[in-house]
Amino acid sequence: MRIRPALLLLALLGVARAHPVDEVVQGAYLTLTPTAVELELDITPGSAVAASVTGSLDADHDGRVTAAEARAYATRVLAAQTLTLDGTRARWTLRDVQVPPLANLKVGGDTLKIFAVAPRTQRAGTHALTYTNAYRPAKTQRIANIFLKPGGTLTDRVTAQTRSADLTRLTVQFTTGRT
Repeated sequence: MRIRPALLLLALLGVARAHPVDEVVQGAYLTLTPTAVELELDITPGSAVAASVTGSLDADHDGRVTAAEARAYATRVLAAQTLTLDGTRARWTLRDVQVPPLANLKVGGDTLKIFAVAPRTQRAGTHALTYTNAYRPAKTQRIANIFLKPGGTLTDRVTAQTRSADLTRLTVQFTTGRT
C-alpha cells in the first residue's frame, strides 16, 4: 500500500500537536490511601522550553544529572506543591525521582517523574483535600486527578471535585465511613 505524502504530513502534524513544544506539561496524580496522600508528578517539557527544566535539573551544567542533582531539583519542585487536608497543611516527603536521559528531555521527548507522600489520618466523616501546584518553570499546562486506594476498615468516597480556572488547584470533597 502506498501512503500519500499529504496524508503522511497531516498524520505527523497531528502527532506534533499531541505535546506542545512551547509549554511544560505537568500531570499530578494524587492517590488517597488509608495512611497517606501519594503524589506522582509527571513533568514533560516541550522542546522550546526544555532548557527551563534541564538548566535547573543539571545544576553544574555538565550534561549529566547526578542523584544529588535530581533530588535537589525534586525538592525545589515539591516546595511549590501544597496539600491541605481539612484545612491543615500537610508536608510532602520525597520518595523518588526518575530522570530520563537529559538528551530526551531537551528535545521534549520524555517525562521526569517525582514521587512524594504526605501522611494522613483516616477517620470517619466528611473531609476536604486541596492540592495546589505553583511550579512554573515556563509556560505551563497542568492537570491533577485524585485516585482512591482502599484498605483498612474505613473506605473513602469522593463526593465532589473542583479545579481552578488555571488548573493550579484541585479541591476534593470526600467522605470516610465503614465498608
